[in-house]
Amino acid sequence: MLRYRFFRVIFCRALLGGLSMVPFIAGAAPGDDDPNRVIVRGRRPDQTRMEYPGSGLRFYPNGSSQDDLSAHLRRQGAYDAAPVERPSAFGFQLPRVRGQDARYTSLFIDDQPVADPYAALPLAEEIDLPAFDVVEVSSGAAPYDVPAVALRGAMRFRIFEADERGNSKSRVGVTASVPSGSTLSMRSDTNHEDADDNARGRLYLRQLNSLGNYRYYDDNGTPLNAGDDFVARRANNDRASRFAMPAIEYNSGPRTLRAFAIWNESRQGIPSLLPATMDGGRVRERHEFTLGRVSLEYAPGAPRDPAMPGNKNTIGINAGIIDDHRVMEDPAASVLVVRERDDLRVKTVSFGAGWRGECGRSWISCRIDVRRDDSRVTRALPDASTDTSSRGLSRRMDHAVVAARAGDAESVGGVLEARLESKANDASRWTPGRSLTWKAGRPAIIRPWAQIAESHRSPSLLESQGDGARVLASPDVVPEAARHVEAGASYDTDDGSRALQASIFRDDTSDQIVIVPSSISSFRAINIVGDSSVTGVDLAAEQEVRFLPAGATRLGASWVLMRSRSARGDSLALPGVPADQGAISVAQPLWRRPWRSVVARLTSRRRGVVYRDVANDIRLPPWWIHDAAIDARWRCDGDGSWWCPRKSDLEFGIAVNNVADATSTTYVTSSGATGKTGYSDIWGVPLPGRSLTVSLAANL
Repeated sequence: MLRYRFFRVIFCRALLGGLSMVPFIAGAAPGDDDPNRVIVRGRRPDQTRMEYPGSGLRFYPNGSSQDDLSAHLRRQGAYDAAPVERPSAFGFQLPRVRGQDARYTSLFIDDQPVADPYAALPLAEEIDLPAFDVVEVSSGAAPYDVPAVALRGAMRFRIFEADERGNSKSRVGVTASVPSGSTLSMRSDTNHEDADDNARGRLYLRQLNSLGNYRYYDDNGTPLNAGDDFVARRANNDRASRFAMPAIEYNSGPRTLRAFAIWNESRQGIPSLLPATMDGGRVRERHEFTLGRVSLEYAPGAPRDPAMPGNKNTIGINAGIIDDHRVMEDPAASVLVVRERDDLRVKTVSFGAGWRGECGRSWISCRIDVRRDDSRVTRALPDASTDTSSRGLSRRMDHAVVAARAGDAESVGGVLEARLESKANDASRWTPGRSLTWKAGRPAIIRPWAQIAESHRSPSLLESQGDGARVLASPDVVPEAARHVEAGASYDTDDGSRALQASIFRDDTSDQIVIVPSSISSFRAINIVGDSSVTGVDLAAEQEVRFLPAGATRLGASWVLMRSRSARGDSLALPGVPADQGAISVAQPLWRRPWRSVVARLTSRRRGVVYRDVANDIRLPPWWIHDAAIDARWRCDGDGSWWCPRKSDLEFGIAVNNVADATSTTYVTSSGATGKTGYSDIWGVPLPGRSLTVSLAANL
């Protein structure tokens, strides 16, 4: 009866908040007494460094302008995301690590991989940072907790923080984004969390509406022809999206049950690529995405009190499902080119099992994870004359990961992690993966680390089987092999006022899979014979300097210098990989009292020279984007007045992105000719200019 009442209470409370769209979000906490910190809810900083053999950070949903994960990524040189074509009050698309393709970025919710089983891209666009307690982002080989080698980088969304029980948290808020050119985005969300000594649960709901109408500079897809360039207004770019995520965790002695689900439904307009139909061709897309996972763990000999340590050996089973359904209506055939409608559905069912515990010694931890994914693609093609090879595709993928971790961050020897991974599908043999990482322990003043990793990626269903329309089938494409080597060192003061980090890395790819034009209106995946490489230096530094009585200024700078070489020739750089990318950030408390605070933030991010094409004919110059924000917090003590009926933290944030209102840039061709194109990187996504975002929230 008590268990039923607990889940009934959390569901009813959160559902009532969601229906009224009065956002409840986890966490409310007063500021810390230390004036040298920019404190957020839960007495946590904006971000903390991960203790693992490599470079990684934890990001927290802090309210106001810091609830957008892209706001955190902008302050880091190693992490980036494509400029979002559709301005919105949240989110980002296709995260990149050290300038490399999103296909190499592994994304997980807890231990559940979240990737498009059809196109092999991370399903990141619709995932909101406020729905989670923390997000862990790493570059290089993934940390021990991630069940994959993930040698280029990984993002792990954690629903619940460990050992945080017995609290009920809520938050209410709304966010509006108004970029230049009369675009408007509105987001309202609700998040309520209930917990007792044995269980905790959460329900997060969000509604987003965006008009998506703004001006931008367009080179008509032909950057070498300046005669057809024009300043256009992006029309038919509206968006309406709904998101829901319930999650529970229940402990009963040695047994732990975890379950979560994500449902997202969006309807949007898609601008045509053809100027003649850019305003008149009403291309519409409906996207419904559902993900669910349930796991049961059993720890023999564990005590009934989950707060007390027990037997560290844990076995578990899990099951999950991903159902991704997209329907596109294109009456003028301006995007689909060969047909007026496309109805694609990808459903993946997963089953897995795992074990983690001690490997004969208390200082050695091990884990084994196995998983089978069964994917099925169905496509409703209205025109029988089109390619129907993708009407009933299916694929089975098997995964097995064995990982070991020796030592800890406090020991003199440090931490050593080793991992073996094998993957196979019904159309290819087993492909190996391995990684070995080491980092010195905390007693060392300067803590060196080293990594070496290798993995294979099989062709996605899109690359091998095509889409029945623009992408043709390529059954002869073979898996690509990737290798990673890195060595670095870090230094942190005990009080966190200073941090330095430097590393050098090299990433190689053999038989890289790319999709290239096959004819005027079609594409095909091929393997690039030979090795392509990215060699780089990754630098990061943070320092606190006291200028104002309100608190110390937090200065941060991170930079990645890269040298890429294509398999087509040593003198050619990889398209889309910049010569360097970096960021400089400043956070300054302007007002600091136990019951109120005001913090100003400034971020300047740079993308160096980048080539738009494989032949390096079109060179885009470096650009800077400047963002500014002010976050204010005021604590209400619940004195019974009409404006303060209960204890709460009120948050108000104003963010201005792309302060300089940059929309176009000048390119240079290999022959020396110059012209203008959209202010973007290789993704070809126009930047919509300056945008103003205002957010208001209350932590209860």
